[in-house]
Amino acid sequence: MSYNFEEQEQIAQLRHFWERWGTQISAGVLAVALGFAGYYGWQWWQRNEGVKAAAVFEQVQVALQSNSPDKIQQAWAVMQSKAPGSAYAGMAALAVAKALHDAGKNAEAITILQWAADHAEGKSERAVARLNLSALQIDAKQYADAAKTLAEVPEPTFAALFDLRRGDLAALQGQRDAARQAYEAALKALPAESSERAAVQQRLQAVGGGAA
Repeated sequence: MSYNFEEQEQIAQLRHFWERWGTQISAGVLAVALGFAGYYGWQWWQRNEGVKAAAVFEQVQVALQSNSPDKIQQAWAVMQSKAPGSAYAGMAALAVAKALHDAGKNAEAITILQWAADHAEGKSERAVARLNLSALQIDAKQYADAAKTLAEVPEPTFAALFDLRRGDLAALQGQRDAARQAYEAALKALPAESSERAAVQQRLQAVGGGAA
């Protein structure tokens, strides 16, 4: 096949351009393609993992209904193994810990709540886990551990409950000044119409605080 001079010049320019920039262009196209593939692949993976996690969560619910601590712990072990990073894991941990606590297995409940406090996906689940964990630690007279558990508030809407629990912890240890400060902070954080204010006020007065 023959080309006229203008066509040959255009081909030469194109060849020169491709030799100069072809690798970068190919890499850019590949990166965009991989980006799209990665995005849709990630979407598929998330949906697939969500279905798996939901199925495992159902197993946990069935185990909870059995009231068998052994079955409940086995179902929780499956959740930790197959879907620890799912939103279901945090909810399952709270339910499993309560069931084990009710069955008198407080050490096991503490371990699960510690996991939820550190690893649950949702901030609310982490906050509830910390509150429940601190309650069990206080019951076990693990006061230093309870103080560490209450040091961080994962979700600001739970601030008043954390202050209240800190006040209870301080009061149990005879730290009246610290208890007063915590109860006052709880009252400040609670809405004016909150039903919890009366109970907090009673605690405050018990450690020498005034009416708020």
